Amino acid sequence: MAKELILSGRVQGVFCRNYCSQYGTRLGIKGAASNLNNGKVQVLLDCDEVKVNQYIKAINENPLRIRFYGQIDDVQVRDFSGTISGDYNF
Repeated sequence: MAKELILSGRVQGVFCRNYCSQYGTRLGIKGAASNLNNGKVQVLLDCDEVKVNQYIKAINENPLRIRFYGQIDDVQVRDFSGTISGDYNF
C-alpha cells in the first residue's frame, strides 16, 4: 500500500526533494516528492512497510551523506490511495 509522508522542518530551498528522490532510488522505491504551500514537503512512496521504515531512517540519518542543507524535524506517515506523482519522481 502506498504511503504519504509529510516532512516538517527546514525542508524547502535546501535540496530536500532531490535528497528524498536519491534515497528512494537507492532503496529501490518508486515515489515522488513535492513542495507544499505550507512550507512542508510531501513524499509519496509505493512500497511495503519495511521499505517505508528503511526510507524514513535513511532520510533522518543520511548515512550516505547525500547533499542536503536543511533539517527534517518531523515525519508524519499515513496511507495514500491517489496517483503517485510530484515535482521529483523516482
